[in-house]
Amino acid sequence: MGIKDWFGGDRKKAAYRDKVREAVSDGKLDTEDLKQLDELQRELDVTHAADDKTQFRRELYNEAVGAVRDRGALSNTGVHDLQRIQKFLALRDDQVEKTKWDLARLRTLTDIRNGTLPLVSPNNVSLRGVQLEPEEVAHYTLQVDVLDQPSTRQADGMLVMWGAGYESASAGAHVLPEAGARVIGEAAMILTNRRLVLKTGGKTAAVRFAREAQIYLYSDGIRLPRTVGNTLLKFRSKSEETAEIVGELLGALMR
Repeated sequence: MGIKDWFGGDRKKAAYRDKVREAVSDGKLDTEDLKQLDELQRELDVTHAADDKTQFRRELYNEAVGAVRDRGALSNTGVHDLQRIQKFLALRDDQVEKTKWDLARLRTLTDIRNGTLPLVSPNNVSLRGVQLEPEEVAHYTLQVDVLDQPSTRQADGMLVMWGAGYESASAGAHVLPEAGARVIGEAAMILTNRRLVLKTGGKTAAVRFAREAQIYLYSDGIRLPRTVGNTLLKFRSKSEETAEIVGELLGALMR
């Protein structure tokens, strides 16, 4: 094979890659797209995108997921589209594990916004040792780092108002005031239909949802004021959807 053949092959492969990128860039891949890509592959005489050994396949999948996340919702159709893209690119679940966790959070967020609140299994390890009240239901749980903060230095966060709901993305402008805070440890934060429960080791504490409850939301956590000082709960998950899930849930439960 001569030098011209090498360069020609590279151009053909690049042209095919560009078409694949274009096809999945909106987070969708329908039957017509698949047909056109198959025809182009045979016309250019290049290998299938699934045979690519570089990061190209994961990059394309993440671009498709990014398009879905930009829309702010994940429907059943969206889930099916992304599964089709993953199959087309021959990506195993373990190769896109983090991305799929982010998608699961986005799906949870979409369900909450549509009025379907998640439920925590009674067998969930976070609920062990937690005494729920009669008819109390656990809707969500996540791991947090617990910090003691004497002063917020005016970084007060967003107060979750009773009966006001939650405005999408409103927590994004607020960041936990961690400077000078003392780390206490880790805990499981549980949101039920009645309380915010904090489980640390074998101990539990709770804030009951009520008109006078003071729960301040940030993009990366929650602040609970005390008579003196504040307890900060920093989300261990770095997903953008975490604060939105917590905000939407609090907005739905505090009423």
